Amino acid sequence: MKLWNIALRNIFRNGRRSVLSVLAVAVAAMSITLLFALVEGIKEDVRHNAWNYESGEVRLRNSQFDRYEYLNPVHYVLPNYEAVLQELESMPEVAALSPRINVNAAAFRGERRILARGIAVDLERERSYQDLDALVVSGRLPESGRAEALLGSRLARELGVEVGDSATFLTQTRVRGSNAFTVDVVGLASFPVALLDRAAFIMPLDVAAGYLRMGDAVSEILIKADGRSGDALAERLNAELAPRHDSEQYLGGQLQASSWTELSAGYRFLRIADVVYSVIALFFFLLAGTVIINTTMMTVHERTQEIGTLGSMGMRGRELVRLFFTEAAYLGFAGSLFGVLLGVAVAVPLGRVGIDFGAAMEMVEMDISTVLYPVLNFRSTVWVFLYSFVVAVLASFPPAVRAARLRPVDALRG
Repeated sequence: MKLWNIALRNIFRNGRRSVLSVLAVAVAAMSITLLFALVEGIKEDVRHNAWNYESGEVRLRNSQFDRYEYLNPVHYVLPNYEAVLQELESMPEVAALSPRINVNAAAFRGERRILARGIAVDLERERSYQDLDALVVSGRLPESGRAEALLGSRLARELGVEVGDSATFLTQTRVRGSNAFTVDVVGLASFPVALLDRAAFIMPLDVAAGYLRMGDAVSEILIKADGRSGDALAERLNAELAPRHDSEQYLGGQLQASSWTELSAGYRFLRIADVVYSVIALFFFLLAGTVIINTTMMTVHERTQEIGTLGSMGMRGRELVRLFFTEAAYLGFAGSLFGVLLGVAVAVPLGRVGIDFGAAMEMVEMDISTVLYPVLNFRSTVWVFLYSFVVAVLASFPPAVRAARLRPVDALRG
């Protein structure tokens, strides 16, 4: 009788233990499949939020601003930004551009001081950069040339304002003075990141330029590349574009391009998390492997006389090892396949409805949304299946070797 046939018979002879082994591997495979789908979803979320709200795929700034950012040096700007935009638009790697003015401001409600962050954008250009309409939960977007703003819904609650009301902010201008301005609240937004939702507001670029005395300058330009590496585009901009701009206009600094992978705290965290989650996956599979070791050891103990009979009939130790390996392979394959399929079955609907982490994400100072959508990655899903299968098979090695070392005479005596 062939080994694979004997292995199948042995599996069905010990149905309960076999089911326990399959379930142990399946639970581990399902858990890691879901974990990796969530991690992949977080990666997509961090990329989306960083590109749209924080840094773009590549960010252009005055290098002096980055150096003194902790002081909010509003006067370190990108002058004559329209000329820079024209140069960027002529580059085939550039897919979309978003010139912005960052308005770090404060509002007051009674004795409370509420910090806010204005994002002033060219509304027409911004529509080709991101879907602004998707942010609006009530009201409408502001219009260019009008003192209007779209407030984060939580910021509006903090200020005690609604659509149709007005809000006054105090900010610092390019000439290092203070200026207060009032805008009409024409809409409320639901920003995906909790920190933005309780602090951010969107207003027209031309209006903010007047309030901050920016003239023909902006704080930064965000760039989305045309399906190419942001790192490579940043290097090219630093090599070709930066030298063409007069450093005197940049107050001793220069035009500096930075890739989002350098700027995003969430991206740096996920690079570390990838390693950590791989270690967690190994731990889960090793834990499941102990069940297979236990099952195989019990099988060896209960089938000692059978092993002796097989040995006396001429089956060698190597063949005994192969027999137990085959049994473990069947159990590991069934458990891995069932677990991965179950993980996929759970991840697919979660990827549509999302997982709302709510208050748990509010104090996380990274560009991660409160609602996360797991994303299945074919490569990681196949990796989970192979990983769990291999660990399950290797877990049978110690008891298989023990069975192979039994002398037929001793085994027959029990």
